[in-house]
Amino acid sequence: MTLASGALVQRLLPQRFLCRCIYRLARTRVGWIKKPLIKWFGRHYRIDMNEAEHARAEDYGTFNEFFTRALRPGVRPIDAGADSIVAPCDGTLMEFGVLERDRMLQAKGMTYTLTALLGEDSAEVERFIDGTYATIYLAPRDYHRVHVPVAGRLLRASYIPGDRFSVNGATARAVPNLFCRNERVVCWLEAYLGQVAVVLVGALNVSSISVTTRGEIPSGPAHTWRTPELVQLRKGAELGRFNLGSTVIVLFPRGAIRWDERLARGDRLLMGARIGRL
Repeated sequence: MTLASGALVQRLLPQRFLCRCIYRLARTRVGWIKKPLIKWFGRHYRIDMNEAEHARAEDYGTFNEFFTRALRPGVRPIDAGADSIVAPCDGTLMEFGVLERDRMLQAKGMTYTLTALLGEDSAEVERFIDGTYATIYLAPRDYHRVHVPVAGRLLRASYIPGDRFSVNGATARAVPNLFCRNERVVCWLEAYLGQVAVVLVGALNVSSISVTTRGEIPSGPAHTWRTPELVQLRKGAELGRFNLGSTVIVLFPRGAIRWDERLARGDRLLMGARIGRL
């Protein structure tokens, strides 16, 4: 199947209906459904359950609890350097670098804009012009909680409705403005290096996105939640999670950070590992 035909198939799929079905399946507590599903998924994707806080299928009430499983303490040490920027999640580094004014790279020959991704045209968005960004793809085998790359205060979270295209590399090369078209949540943080945005992008099988301070965010109209008491998050603190997998895009202001020289596209990242410095 070509990239174009694969994208066309996804356009024709009843995305919302499929996601509702997956939502219910992932949350069933019927033992003869969820236990074999968890065991099959773990074997098929070669998930290292030795890293998990609970290692047995019987320890999880639903498949979604298994999918969003916590890790054992110390499995993902957070880089302690005072000037370090850490990976916000496990996953594959798809793209990273410096924005060209307000544009960043989706795939070879395809770009998208800050305003389209963040869903607004504001002074806060302008702070990322000529800034730095990284796009991280979470495969099914990955740990699916998202953490903050640097200590800061959570100011607000904005839910932006959209499509549910797959976000793997093939779809990223075939669907223009993929990350701007898909459903997503933008978390706005204020850190000592300036403003930081962490974007949780939904996908075909993502039944919902959760944010630590709001809980699960259901699909619906666009909405913004402001944090009444500014929530202070230490570096590596949990920010949110995907209820089935997707992509994280993190944005920093111009000149605020520099990426590690060893960083390369296609790298396998582990949450908490250093990926840059102030």
